[in-house]
Amino acid sequence: METKVINFKKLEVTGATKEEALAKAPFQIIGDATQAFKNWKKKQTEGITDAMIKAFCLEYIEKKSKSAAGIGYSITVEAAVADTRERPYKINDVKNEKGKRKYVTTYELVDDTTGEVVAMTQETKAVAKEQAKELYKKGFKHNITCKYTKQVLDGEPIAFTAEYTPSKSSKVGTYLIFGVEA
Repeated sequence: METKVINFKKLEVTGATKEEALAKAPFQIIGDATQAFKNWKKKQTEGITDAMIKAFCLEYIEKKSKSAAGIGYSITVEAAVADTRERPYKINDVKNEKGKRKYVTTYELVDDTTGEVVAMTQETKAVAKEQAKELYKKGFKHNITCKYTKQVLDGEPIAFTAEYTPSKSSKVGTYLIFGVEA
């Protein structure tokens, strides 16, 4: 009898779609073993243990792919139901009860490579230019873009809120993946 050592792995993954769940596998999923698993399950007359499921998985891998490294299969435990809603959101307007909004122009200095705001001023464009010069004197080495923005001084600064609301029937799927790690 030949003893074969393989790096077998069996995981349970979840995802909003099957593709999303199977992308979490540490090996390439090349097939679906759900029907074979269901047929095997019907033949079991006594209870099914975790060791029995592992034995099924090892036997399936040996039969289908000769226990090749980096290859695996999936079993659908509970299928995912995708969010099919056309507008999966709810917009809630915020009422301004703080009086008329008053704005002030703000100059934001934005790092072009990261998109991060590195400095801002509510004074003048000349002050914003001085801030940019100071940043370069201190060792800043990226390009900067100065943007005009409006900041709310008085009144309600929030215009609306939005909530993600998926369809009622959507649910996350559960999949059992097994295979041989590379």
